[in-house]
Amino acid sequence: MEKIKEVLDAYGVYPKTIDKITDRVYRVNDGRFVYALKQSSLRKDTIANWEKTYQQAFEQNISIILPVYITENRKLYAELDESIYYLTPWIDAENGKRDKQNIEFLFRNLGMMHAKTKKEQFIAADAFIRNFDTYRLFCEDAAANLIGAVEQFEKSRYMSPFELLVCTQYRDLEYALKEINKRLKKLTDQEDEKISWNYSLCHGQLNFSHMLFSNQTYLLNLERAKIDNAVMDLTGLFRSEITFYDSPSDALIEQFSSYTAENELTDNELQLLVIHLLDPNEYITIIQEVVNERTDGTMITDLIRLQHAYRRIIFGLQLSGYIEKEYEMAVFDDLES
Repeated sequence: MEKIKEVLDAYGVYPKTIDKITDRVYRVNDGRFVYALKQSSLRKDTIANWEKTYQQAFEQNISIILPVYITENRKLYAELDESIYYLTPWIDAENGKRDKQNIEFLFRNLGMMHAKTKKEQFIAADAFIRNFDTYRLFCEDAAANLIGAVEQFEKSRYMSPFELLVCTQYRDLEYALKEINKRLKKLTDQEDEKISWNYSLCHGQLNFSHMLFSNQTYLLNLERAKIDNAVMDLTGLFRSEITFYDSPSDALIEQFSSYTAENELTDNELQLLVIHLLDPNEYITIIQEVVNERTDGTMITDLIRLQHAYRRIIFGLQLSGYIEKEYEMAVFDDLES
């Protein structure tokens, strides 16, 4: 622990106890306060962006971001042996508990962060549409590859468990591809020459392991924070949390309005969110790897990978239906009244 004590010297912290929590996180008690010391994955070329994140959080009073202490030399981090460390308060809270109340707290605070840091820019509509036209062609190829694989599997007298699972899930994948095409059409039917697009401060790797819930919600580990559209944070959160059988998919959808109450998403952003969640690339890639015998896994691991990708797509369909009912139909009702 001498190395850790040397890092703490930079903060003027003289520990009584140091407990190693993970390979990179230490719990430090100096008799008065308790701290969390993190050996980060930051590098010289990424540290400036990380510092800007905390500067922005301070200037705009973004309370969801867990603050970091400054060193005695007024820096946000300490260096030792080419590693970068930073120090935060230790929060006695449950990490990663995915219940309905915590999801609501997260959505409200995340929405406030995205709204507070939101800046609007205008981009050329033709370039915007061109990117999605290219993606539409990819989806058409994905649909052709999927039906080709299913037809090949159905020729087998006895299908393998993997082949049987693909054939069983085909109807849902076919529907998802049609739903993507519908959303892409909405995105590309743009009459204006320029399109408004929003950029916000995004966490960059949002999942429940990077959150603390006590009397306040905190985001941890902003080492990949960036300025991007808020949809990218939501996509990352959903994709990481709905993979497993016990995922809180219903609560994530039920509490989605808690987010939009703080940061209202445009119609384009809603379309993009659904498209990202329905993206068939991972699912089709797994099938191609198995068919072409390029997978390094066993049959069991390939089945698990396929099921994880399938759950993400099913969640995308569920969220798409919710958005259509709660947001898009509401717009039509307003127009008719």
